[in-house]
Formats: sequence, structure tokens, C-alpha cells
Amino acid sequence: MHSLIENRINVILRFFLCVLIFWLPYSPAVIESSVVIGLLLWGIKRSVACHRLKGDLAAFRLLVTPLNKPIFVFGTVCILSSLTSPFWQQSLPNFLTKTLEWFIVYFLVIEGVTERKHIYLVLGIFTVTLLATSLDGLIQYYVTYKDIFGGRTIEPGTRATAGFKTANALGAYLTCAIPVVLAGIFRKNVNFSNRCLFALIFFFTVWLLVVTFSRGAWVTVFLGVVFFTVMYLLIQRRFEFYLVLGILSILVFLWAYFGFILMDDLYSRPLRHETISWRVHIWKDTFKMIQDSPWLGHGINTFMQIFEAYRTDRGNPAYAHNSYLQLAAETGLLGLVSFLWIFVNLFRSFLARLANHEMKNDNLVLLAMGLVSGIFAFLAHSFFDNHFYSLQLSVYLWFMVGLLFVMIKEIKWQKLNER
Repeated sequence: MHSLIENRINVILRFFLCVLIFWLPYSPAVIESSVVIGLLLWGIKRSVACHRLKGDLAAFRLLVTPLNKPIFVFGTVCILSSLTSPFWQQSLPNFLTKTLEWFIVYFLVIEGVTERKHIYLVLGIFTVTLLATSLDGLIQYYVTYKDIFGGRTIEPGTRATAGFKTANALGAYLTCAIPVVLAGIFRKNVNFSNRCLFALIFFFTVWLLVVTFSRGAWVTVFLGVVFFTVMYLLIQRRFEFYLVLGILSILVFLWAYFGFILMDDLYSRPLRHETISWRVHIWKDTFKMIQDSPWLGHGINTFMQIFEAYRTDRGNPAYAHNSYLQLAAETGLLGLVSFLWIFVNLFRSFLARLANHEMKNDNLVLLAMGLVSGIFAFLAHSFFDNHFYSLQLSVYLWFMVGLLFVMIKEIKWQKLNER
């Protein structure tokens, strides 16, 4: 009976995870509600398991993954940073309600998505939302100047945002998505119509990426596609696929480049230079913050308040426009290193298996390659903006990290020396 109840709770949890990824580009309120409900469901499920095990509190242990240790270390550093911060009354609650949410999402995904069919369900919903967002953004840019789903307006000729607050946020969403769609095109044993559908989605997403005019997103999507191409070459060892993907990579880059040239009157060279100079100026001031508290930083989620004492210009309160510098300023070098350790373990876990096994005909390996390339591109793009501090984008990142880990578990790995 208890096992049946736990399975039903898992179904409900999976439903809310699907709701979360479906509404992610458009409703922060739905994201928050889905995470809170998911956490409650996790607690109920573990309580049922505890009762089934006659009060054994081991039922409340988190699932074991290669990321648990670095996540625990990073969380500990964040708590110490908060407690030593001059704004600890703000920092500690914000850690519990914001930063901790990253890892709640990660563990909810690996709790609720447990089978291959669940992975395909989540990816299918994600693809539907991606297509809707792409069409919405293109209609917004060329026709209505207004987002269909959220009503977000733009001035004619300015950057597309779709349902996001900024064009850079939309660009970040696309950086992770485009390599996944690319992987969908090259899946094995897929009929021609499905392959054409993924190619069409790829066309729309890259087109939308161009009209975001997010130069950081253009560069990092290109890096993500190259990363995917290299992995595909190494595992497939087939020249024709390498050639096709190489040409495709060049086309993506040229597409973004010529899109930039065509709208050069909107983003002139002096303006581009001014934007870059402004960011570099903020980064220099952020380095001063890091130098004053190099090990534990000034407290997680306190950057905007403390930065005002360090900035040399007199503008509005600002983020660092570099997620890694801001994280170092808030949690110190210990926090930054432990955070990077999480992703070193993630990539190492996947790439080690990829290097020692062959793909056979398992399409899930190819999709995982696309997803790890997308996460790599997202992390690269975070060097140019504050994606770790955006509710939508931080949840997006950790949802995808959780999904990648589930993929790694579900793939039927075949050793290279087996026949």
C-alpha cells in the first residue's frame, strides 16, 4: 500500500515538474508554486516511506549523486558567508529562500524523473515550450511588438525578449536549448518528418537568437555547438557527420554575425564599445570587493547593497554582470571554487563514461550530449550576465542539471571492448 502511495506521489510530483518547465519562460509565480508544491510532495513521500520502514529516519536522506558532496560544501560556505556578513539578517534568509532553491530543483528532478519515458516526456514538453517561445519572440519582433503570452512590449526595431524581462535572459534560455535541438536532428532511427520538425525548430530558435542581439549568447551558442560537434566526432568516428556538423557550426556563426551586420545602425560600434567599457568598469570594482574579503566574501545575496561602497561611478544599483565574479564577491573564493566543483563533477561523470563506452543506437546518449553542450554554453554565457541570480534562469539551469544526471543513469552504456 505504501509503495503504491509513493508511486502516486511521484506521478503528481512529475506533473508539477512538467508544469514548471512548460511555464518557465513566462511565469515566475508558477515556478515558485511548482517548487513549493514539489518540496511538500517530497516531504509527504518520504514521510510515507519512513512509516513503511517503521520510523527509520534514513527515509529522508537525499538520493546519492556525484554532486552531493560539492553541493554540501558550497552550501556550508554560503552559510558561513552569511553568518559573517554585515547584512546577515538579509543574507541568511535569502540563502534559504533563493540559493537553496537551486538544489531543491535538482533533487526534485532526480526524484520525480526516474525512467526513460519520463525523460522523453519532459523533453517533449520543453520542446513545445521552446517552439512557442521562438514563434512568440519572432512575432513580437516583426509584427506585434508585444509578447503574445505575457504582454511584454518592445519598441519597433529593438531586441526581442519574448516572455523574459530582457533580451539577454532570452538569449541565455536559447543557449542551453539550441544544442539539445541540434542533437534531436541527428538522432538515429528517427523518421524523416520528425527530423524535419527538429530542423524547423532549430531554424526558428537560431533566428530568434539573432534578433535578441545578445552578442554573448551568439558566441556561447557557437561554443556549445562546437563542443557538441567534438563529442559527436569522438564517439561516432564518422567523417560525414563531422563534416555536416562542422558546416552547421559555421552556418550558426555566420548567421549570427550577418544578423549583427544587418542591424549595425541600431547597435553602432561606439555603443558596443560603451557597453563593454561599462561592464569592464563594474568588473574592476567587483575585484576590489573580492580583495577585501577573499575567502568567505561579503555574504550571499548582498552584492547590490555592498557594491555601492565600492563602485566608482554613480549609477543605479547594479549586479556585477558576471555571475562568477558576483558569486566570488558574495561567497569568496571558497564559494566560487566549491560551486565550480559541482560542474566539474557533472562534466567528468558524463565525459568519463562517454570516453570509455560506445553509443550504439541509444538516442539518449545523443540527447545527453546535446544537453551537456547546452549546459556548457549556459555556464559560458553566465560570464557575461547574472543568470545565477535570475529565478527563471537559475531554476532552468538546475532543472537541466538534474535531467542530465537522470539521463546518465538511464543510458545503457556499452563498453568499447564489448562486441
